[in-house]
Amino acid sequence: MADSPSDRPPRAPGDARQTLREVWGYEAFRPGQDRAVDAAMDGRDVLAVLPTGGGKSLIYQVPAVARRGLVLVVSPLIALMQDQVDALARRGVRAAVLHGGLGARATDQAWTDAEHGLYRLLYLTPERLRTDLFAARAPRLDVEMLAVDEAHCISEWGHDFRPAYREIAQARPLVTTASGAEAPVVAVTATATPEVRRDIVAQLALRDPEVIVQGFDRPNLVWSVHHVQDPVRQALDVFRAVPGAGLVYAGTRRGTEAVAQRLRREGLSAEPYHAGLDAETRGGVQRRWLGGETRVIAATSAFGMGIDKPDVRAVVHTALPPTLESYYQEAGRGGRDGERAYAALALGPDAESLPRDLADRGHPTPADVQAVYQAAGSLSQIALGSEPEAPVTLDLGRLAAVAERPAGVAQAAVDRLAADGVWDIVRPRQGEVRVRLPRGRDGLVHAVQAESPAVQAFADALVRRLPPAAAREGAALWTDTLAQALGLTEERLDAGLDYLAERRAIEVVRTGRGLTLAWRGARARLAPVDASALERGRRRSHSRLDDMVRYASSVGCRRQHLLAYFGEPAPARCGRCDVCLGRHRPDVVTPSDEPALRAILSAVAQGAPAAGHDAPRRDRQLADWLVAQGLLRLADPLDARFELTPAGQRRLGTR
Repeated sequence: MADSPSDRPPRAPGDARQTLREVWGYEAFRPGQDRAVDAAMDGRDVLAVLPTGGGKSLIYQVPAVARRGLVLVVSPLIALMQDQVDALARRGVRAAVLHGGLGARATDQAWTDAEHGLYRLLYLTPERLRTDLFAARAPRLDVEMLAVDEAHCISEWGHDFRPAYREIAQARPLVTTASGAEAPVVAVTATATPEVRRDIVAQLALRDPEVIVQGFDRPNLVWSVHHVQDPVRQALDVFRAVPGAGLVYAGTRRGTEAVAQRLRREGLSAEPYHAGLDAETRGGVQRRWLGGETRVIAATSAFGMGIDKPDVRAVVHTALPPTLESYYQEAGRGGRDGERAYAALALGPDAESLPRDLADRGHPTPADVQAVYQAAGSLSQIALGSEPEAPVTLDLGRLAAVAERPAGVAQAAVDRLAADGVWDIVRPRQGEVRVRLPRGRDGLVHAVQAESPAVQAFADALVRRLPPAAAREGAALWTDTLAQALGLTEERLDAGLDYLAERRAIEVVRTGRGLTLAWRGARARLAPVDASALERGRRRSHSRLDDMVRYASSVGCRRQHLLAYFGEPAPARCGRCDVCLGRHRPDVVTPSDEPALRAILSAVAQGAPAAGHDAPRRDRQLADWLVAQGLLRLADPLDARFELTPAGQRRLGTR
């Protein structure tokens, strides 16, 4: 029988530290990194929970270089994986990314290169683990380690559950070392409650793992919540009071544009950043901010993954985040240099409505899923019992219209069907265009017979460069390569394609405008829908939003609340957050407040809820005043459960 990972000879920890110095230029690991790397070098399973900015990627990157073996990295975001590969290349470390947007030839070449030892790290999405290609090629690799980035995605209790992560454990037998043993697993994440940590260990089937939870406490961050009429005005006040680089998380694409525009009107250099901008524009915004040309970026949650700017002095949220985990991760991008930074949550009067609506739209009903499934089959012209030979590309707006559902609900249903294995979503690549010939090759030539010689020549050249599949499902082409082959600029190529599309001679879908689905089986009368799973997901989403609302309405120390949520002890008062500084207490407590004060004390004495997050604001202010006066003690910051102090008992007359 093959040796287990723990039976393999350990590697000297000094190898890792030497690699860290020579390749990354750091003299020592950060707290938590050292234990995790040592365990990984020793071939053990590892779960490492390090806060944002704690250097999680080095936990699997350093052993990959030090041991000169291959590390297979599972990560949810292609953009984040590509950023890591590019950063490794700059340090002379060879790595590659496998994802659905690669062509068959490029994918096969990457597997072959990995098999011959050309890479130290090979990145792939969790969806790739369930493909026939992975099952055929993975056993031929000598894998030193299987790394799982953003490991919280495996847990239904995590803030970004991704069902494909649940299949990682099933793929482990295919990922083996040279001796035939299953490769050890290193799972890393920035945010995981105790419940999520237990779920990660169970779902990944980790064997006697080394569990490292580096403290979530960021004492250099000053936390505050502002309930205001104008959240953007509050953000302006923060940036005027706090010099240095800043971030604003605005919640929606339109919100980022509006916030950036208003900040500029007020004299601050600011730019928006969201997924609706093209890659070149986003890259420019990012470069200018990193280089100090732009002071503030107004962003959606699409910004920040893999971005390391140590001197961010203020992070302001003008919209309520969906979870405490995502809020902590985004706010934690401030003060990575260890110097003081400010994390401010600025909420307007109707702050809950949008995230509540998004929580519902992100979890479609069974009827929504069935409607989108039927619409996708009809638009793709797939007969019942048939399976398309190649991916099909649809317009999301048209899919939503045919399904008679909002676009957000349609997208969530598409994602749900992908998670259930009905189809794979083929992510588009920048610079890619998909062309279909609805009338066939001869039909295109016939359609331009009455056109000018230039148009006829363009159509003829296009036909000669399209594979036969273009007449059925469409074919993907690179615009730069095609333009060069035709002797045109990319602008002229786009104009020619649009001209033919307007005359219905071809169908064109460009990057970001289409939804490409690779069906994994024949179209059925009904999609396999797990109604109970849909409802569980909706309830979990609302529950996590409730946690966020409790934080925003808490009468206790912000730092204590956050640490309690992540399962860590904390002092009752940090002395620096808005609550500890008394910014939400009533300016004056008068004799007219005595009945309300006694009612709060009486409720606490009887074990009844008092001044929780859904209590009137005045009651919460008075409860904070009672804590400051030493009459109440906050026993449980998450549930806003109080206890009477001896002074409170005397005030109430129970002692």
